[in-house]
Amino acid sequence: MRSSAYKQIVVVACLALTALVSVRARARQSTASAAKPAAQASQAKTDAQPQGPPAGEPVANLNGPYTGMGTVPTAQDLGNLAFASGFKGKDLPEGSGTAKLGADIFAGRCSMCHGANAEGVHWAPMAFSPLHGPRLGGGNAVPSFNRKPGEVVTLAYSAPSPMVLFDTIAVEMPMFRAGTLKPDQIYSLTAFVLFKNGLVKEDDVMNRETLPQVKMPNADTFPKSDEVYMDMSKRGCYQTYGVCQGD
Repeated sequence: MRSSAYKQIVVVACLALTALVSVRARARQSTASAAKPAAQASQAKTDAQPQGPPAGEPVANLNGPYTGMGTVPTAQDLGNLAFASGFKGKDLPEGSGTAKLGADIFAGRCSMCHGANAEGVHWAPMAFSPLHGPRLGGGNAVPSFNRKPGEVVTLAYSAPSPMVLFDTIAVEMPMFRAGTLKPDQIYSLTAFVLFKNGLVKEDDVMNRETLPQVKMPNADTFPKSDEVYMDMSKRGCYQTYGVCQGD
């Protein structure tokens, strides 16, 4: 009796499973049939759109038939990258600062890597802090192959323009929080570093007009204008097939 009932249950279960598989198969077939016309229409639409040049061929016009590909970044999009400027300082932001104001900012934002007096921090095994930063103050010599004893070369004595200091601080500092400084803070820190190298006075106000006027010790080693960097033929004694061109 039990055996007969068990067989009936097994048969019913098998029939139910077979019916379920059949229903699912028909559903897949129906979905595929419905999707085929849509896929064909989508392919036709794609084929009708203008295509780019074959691989390996240059694009004659980047605008070409394409539209809506990106937008011009705003100052908000760029963040502190918008503060970066060339050697002439034409893109410097509004704001101002002095070395006296920069001293407190340096102590709170920079001293852990560059030292309390801008003397630099050199990491050593088992040291309390693993942070490391170059010396920023006390420069007295430009880079040379035969540096004499006592000569100290800092970024301020290497850079061709004070905007190098400004751009570096604006875009790359402080460590782990790069790009968080405001223009007044950046001007103040730039003034502080210049002051620590004897290039400005403690109360000299640095802004978009006065900062480009600071004479850097190593400025004469570099070209005098931004345009020179974009044109190889203007880079001083530029060698072209053995003929020296330019100044």
